[in-house]
Amino acid sequence: MFEEQIQPAMTEEGTVAWPRVILFDLDGTLIDSVPDIAASANLMLAREGLNPLTIDEVRAMIGHGIRVLTKRIFAARGQDLDGEALDYKTAIMSGIYAENLTVRTTVHAGAREILAHYRSLGAKLAVVTNKPQLATETVLDAFELSGDFDLVVGDSGMPRKPEPDMLLHAIKQLGASPADAIMVGDSPADIDSARAAGIASVGVRGGYTNVPLEDLRPGAIIEQLSDLPKAVEALRADV
Repeated sequence: MFEEQIQPAMTEEGTVAWPRVILFDLDGTLIDSVPDIAASANLMLAREGLNPLTIDEVRAMIGHGIRVLTKRIFAARGQDLDGEALDYKTAIMSGIYAENLTVRTTVHAGAREILAHYRSLGAKLAVVTNKPQLATETVLDAFELSGDFDLVVGDSGMPRKPEPDMLLHAIKQLGASPADAIMVGDSPADIDSARAAGIASVGVRGGYTNVPLEDLRPGAIIEQLSDLPKAVEALRADV
């Protein structure tokens, strides 16, 4: 797949010179999880006697964690939840989704290959996602992706994307600095968190955003994950 891609700059040790660290979003970037998320949302709505949502409706709600997702689900059915009521419904949604994490979810084309490519170059790879930590680990294990990552940072109490905290934590844990890293994602949460963290970003089309990637102004935009090496080469010229 990558034979015709631009060859990366290498150090004398034979590892990739930049980026030393690549942070990947999960939902919408590496996997297509919206079918399971939508099915879970509709199971919850059915229990409430409410009409189901379409996959496209749910897709536009994803990206800021399960509590925000739950709030948006009920708002779409005319219920404005907050406080303890939202906490309660979020717990229900979390429980339903925990039982349906990998029923309909699939790995995006090119994801496995691009991870293997950058691992072979010696780059450090991490997942940084607003998905709950346990759910993230469960999904990665189910699709045999866990071994591709040096670190997995999910939602476990730290300020979520678009805040920069999760990204900066991952970079520090991997022994690097923001100048050494890029964020690869599909949504405003990903691109805005990268900007807040002071790191380069690559936006991937086809994910979960109702805002055009051009309006988010990532450092580069790619049509699919297999295009990442060319985007990295273009970004490297600005480093």
